[in-house]
Amino acid sequence: MSNEDSKAIYFISVASTLSGIHQQTIRTYEQKGLIKPFRTGGGTRRYSQEDVDRLIQIQNLSQRGINLDGIKIIYEMKEKIEELQRKIISLESEISNQKLNLKPKRKKFIKAIK
Repeated sequence: MSNEDSKAIYFISVASTLSGIHQQTIRTYEQKGLIKPFRTGGGTRRYSQEDVDRLIQIQNLSQRGINLDGIKIIYEMKEKIEELQRKIISLESEISNQKLNLKPKRKKFIKAIK
């Protein structure tokens, strides 16, 4: 059983009840690419708690007057920001490692030129 499979435990009816969002609305969100539930071998949608939380967020944004295309752009930008933040952390770590590797070389160089 994959990690994604083990987290996706709710049928659409349960996700609908937990989020307070009609099942057809959830299907619309999926069609628009706002949510991607896990699919079983038989094609049944399964939702994780993270999916349910995202459904609620989408509904809240929609109620604030943001259309579904706008919400999709918001999520795409959020994912890009998170990706860039991970890249920054990785690069900072790489720079730190390079600095540590350069310290002994710097000391040898200074000794050599004295």
